[in-house]
Formats: sequence, C-alpha cells, structure tokens
Amino acid sequence: MIPRLIRLFSLLLCLFLASNSYAKYRIEGKINLGEEWQPKVFMAMVEKLSDYYRASPDLIVDMAVVGEDGSFVLEGKQLPEENRFYRLYLMKEQNTDYDACLYVGGDDHNFIHIILNNQSELKISADSTYYSPFGNYQVQGSIDNQLMRELARMVYPSFYFYQIRFPSVLKLTEERLFHDLKLFTDTCSSDMAALAAMANIDMEAYYEEDPDFFKRFGDRLEEVLPEDVYTENFRRKLHYFEPPVISKTPAWIVAVVALQALLICLLLLRLLQLKKPPQTAVIEEIPSAAPINKLTAKEQEILDLILTGKSNKEIASSLFIEVSTVKTHINKIYGKLDVKSRREVMNLKQLPTE
Repeated sequence: MIPRLIRLFSLLLCLFLASNSYAKYRIEGKINLGEEWQPKVFMAMVEKLSDYYRASPDLIVDMAVVGEDGSFVLEGKQLPEENRFYRLYLMKEQNTDYDACLYVGGDDHNFIHIILNNQSELKISADSTYYSPFGNYQVQGSIDNQLMRELARMVYPSFYFYQIRFPSVLKLTEERLFHDLKLFTDTCSSDMAALAAMANIDMEAYYEEDPDFFKRFGDRLEEVLPEDVYTENFRRKLHYFEPPVISKTPAWIVAVVALQALLICLLLLRLLQLKKPPQTAVIEEIPSAAPINKLTAKEQEILDLILTGKSNKEIASSLFIEVSTVKTHINKIYGKLDVKSRREVMNLKQLPTE
C-alpha cells in the first residue's frame, strides 16, 4: 500500500512541475545596437492606458542583456495569465532607469509595444539595413502582435506631423490618422490590438466629432473584456466625456413635488415665527461672488476635486485627461467664481448660487 502511495505522490509532483514549467513566456529578439545604446532591453508593463507612452522604472518587469550581434532573450513566469500591453525599449548610455526617454521616429526610435501573457512565445527581428534599434522590425508567433506591428506602421510616422509648417495641412493629416485609426479599430479581429489603436486616439479632440464610435467601442469592451483593468480605464475615460443624464420625469410630477416642497417650507417658516420672540433684524452684507451654477458639469467635477485638496496632476490622473486640460478648466472656474487662486477657493465658506 505504501509503495503505491509513494508512486501516486511522485506522479502528482511530476504533473505539478510539468504544469509550472509550461506556464512560461519567452521572447527571442535581434535588434540593431549602436554605440549610443546600453546593451540592455527593458520590458515594462502598461498597467493602465494612460501609461501607454510613460517610461518609468516602476513599470519594468524584466530585463535582458543584448549580445554583440544584437540578440537577446526575455523569459520567465512572473507575468499575469491574461493579456497585457508591454513595451520593449532601450536606453541611451547617458540615461538611467529614472530618466529613460522614449524616442519616436527616425534613427533614435527605441521602443515597440507588444501583447503578452505568461505563456506567450515571440520572435522579434529588426531589419539590419536600418539604424534604429527596432527599425522595420518583424514579429512572429502571435496574430495579435502582427496586428500591433501593422498599427505601429500607421501610428509612428504620425509623430512627424509637428514638422509640417502649414496649419491647414497639419489638421488634414491629423484627421486622416484619426479616420485610419477608427477604421483599424472597427475592423481589427484582435480586441487588444483594437484597444491599442484606441489608446492612440486623442479623445479630447475627437469625441464630439463621433461620440457613437467611442460608445460602440466601450460596449465591445464590456462584452469581451468585462473585468479587465483596461476596460475599467476606458469606462472611466468615456464617463468623463459623456454628457450628464437628464431626467425625463413628467412635468406634472415635477410641479406637484415642487408645490409640496414649497408648502412644507412655508409651514416650517410659520412654526419658527411662532416660537421665536420678536427681535430687531440685523442686516449683514454678503460678499458678492459669481454663481456656482454657471459652472459646467466638468468644471463642477474638477472644483469638487480641488476642494478635497488634490493637485492638478492628481486631478488629471483621476479623470484621465492632460494636466494642460485641467489648468484650462481651473482658469474658467476662477473666472466664474471671481477668485484668483486655490486658497481663495478653499476660503469660500459658502459657494453662492443664483
């Protein structure tokens, strides 16, 4: 009996070890390594959509040494089982982990985005006729990442837009990219690659042009990736741009409720007058201020965050918008409240209304 139990335990142990050894990612690559680059490839996880182009040592999950021929291998077992966006990038000799830069376009282009899980196996190879580390790279082993490569061919040249001298040509070029990304998103068979395309669209600039497109993509994410962290990111960002829901309560109900409220207020006022002895009225001047009901829904949301003590950067992170956009809203709030600083806003004991 005991030998049989020992054999059974040994079999279970072998199965456990075999299953653990199978859950392992591996990325083989060959890049162009010039003298100005450190011989290391860093792999960073994109934890949320706003990190898509953020270089930070906090996001690094793996690193591999690059050989003299440009070859490297990244492998391990520490990645999540579900698909996530990752960025492979190099740093220049003068950079450290804390001041790494992402260079876009031309000979200095030093990064690519890929989709991985803990069982992914990829092979990445740069074109040796190019000078940049990942110049004209090819990827094998994943349909998702082949679609990511197609997306890169569309997006990276767009960073040259700002070299265009004429504003009208710049606007047309940006709009063409937006429509190309829309088409890619709507027709892409990979939900993750489509999400990467959406991460490259400036919702601040184009939401009002086609809100149905963004809402439709949000519905797609809710259906295919309902519990995913990226879906939550997009849900919150979409909520910021959606107009507030207007109640469709029948007018007669609103009138009845308002009349009841008025009668209750009059009754309470009468009771107070009966209980209080007559007193000499004291008239106090109330400082004038701009009415708060002139604020838009977005400005009210930002004002609430200011009153909780949050900084511009924290507000931008909470609402998934740029810091410059937060500053624009704050300037409008100051004008409407007739104040000049955060301290004056915090010192308002009561925000006036019309």
